[in-house]
Amino acid sequence: MIKKEAPPPWYRLRRYLHFDNPLGLKKAELLVTDTTAVARHSFWPLIQFEIESAKIRKNKATGKISTKIKKRPISYAAHSDSQIFSYYCQLLSEAYESEILTRELSNSVLAFRSLGKSNIDFAKQAFDTIKTMGDCTALAFDITKFFDTLSHRILKQQWKELLKAPQLPPDHYAVFKAVTRFSFVDRNSAFAALKISVHNPRTGGKRRLCSPSQYRDLIRGANLIKTNPKGVGIPQGTAISALLSNIYMLEFDSMASDFVQRNGGTYMRYCDDILFLIPLEKKKITEDFLSEELKKLEISINPDKTEARNFTVTDGLQNADRPLQYLGFLFDGQRITIRPAAFAKFSNRMKKGVSLAKLTKNKRDKLRLTNGAQERPLYCKKLFTRYSHLGKRNFLRYGYSAAHLMNSKAIRRQLRPLWTRLQREINKENK
Repeated sequence: MIKKEAPPPWYRLRRYLHFDNPLGLKKAELLVTDTTAVARHSFWPLIQFEIESAKIRKNKATGKISTKIKKRPISYAAHSDSQIFSYYCQLLSEAYESEILTRELSNSVLAFRSLGKSNIDFAKQAFDTIKTMGDCTALAFDITKFFDTLSHRILKQQWKELLKAPQLPPDHYAVFKAVTRFSFVDRNSAFAALKISVHNPRTGGKRRLCSPSQYRDLIRGANLIKTNPKGVGIPQGTAISALLSNIYMLEFDSMASDFVQRNGGTYMRYCDDILFLIPLEKKKITEDFLSEELKKLEISINPDKTEARNFTVTDGLQNADRPLQYLGFLFDGQRITIRPAAFAKFSNRMKKGVSLAKLTKNKRDKLRLTNGAQERPLYCKKLFTRYSHLGKRNFLRYGYSAAHLMNSKAIRRQLRPLWTRLQREINKENK
């Protein structure tokens, strides 16, 4: 039996509905490898929607928990555009990884790279470094609206330098324009104009959202297409966006790495999370360095998410003046734990899941009783899969994996009550 040849790593058949049809491998290859075709390609508007994430905080003074909903726009490209973005992402990634090796930044730049590691590994790497350093300061910073504030001028310059070219080649320039001067359509508005259900868009075996004439009349003709009017920002969600954010930060990463080497420290960046681990006496010059270098990049740090934690060793034990929060974990010099907010978020999600299961059961029981059948007990298999250690991919499995990799008994203690809480919620709902 002849084995089917695997497609190239850049190719992926995406089945979502967009303004064009999905591209098979042969058509995609003909398009993306033809630099003239890419340079002349007319990119479709992105389709954009918002995802909501709950930020849960506990007021230490009052003990009250508050929830703030954070909205983040996510965009996805048309099928032909997506294949181009993916192909050029691979081309640029090869050049970028070569630079990373040359500049010895492999242990500093952590996100959006094929390292075979997760945020658990990176957090452990940071905490292990702190333990090794003994007396030190951890400075953690978060860039404000990272993707939304990237300067197009600086991105273009970094792109050219990566290619070692005085100007972007026409095909690269077309891709650059597509992710900077991008246009987009709100998903809900487009689906409403086309009378398509957001929840079940593929009814009738659709392969594309609309015909070219419908696009002209109902989308473009209805002024649903918006453009990025600013000289900053790239869309989140395209196949090339994450890599471009790393390319944007390449010179900063290099400067930061050189800085910490001169000052006996360590530098790590995970997307927009920046971490400096430096000797106690180097705190001020590190803050000054960061402020000056980020000004050059025309981006700023979020003061609400800035942390400075001092670690000191007394009688052989390392302790922090306050626990360091990094990539979802807390470290106080002795213990590693998962942020309490993660448990509050999980608890809310679990309670809603059990409640929905109960409502579904009640609805079906009414039909059963009408048909003369008996009621059935609450179906728990899916609940156990999602909210207990019996599942394979859920919060608890993530927690147990972190506890194992970090050798943290404290995380295991945090996870221990969750099974009882799930059982209690199930029993309460049954009543």
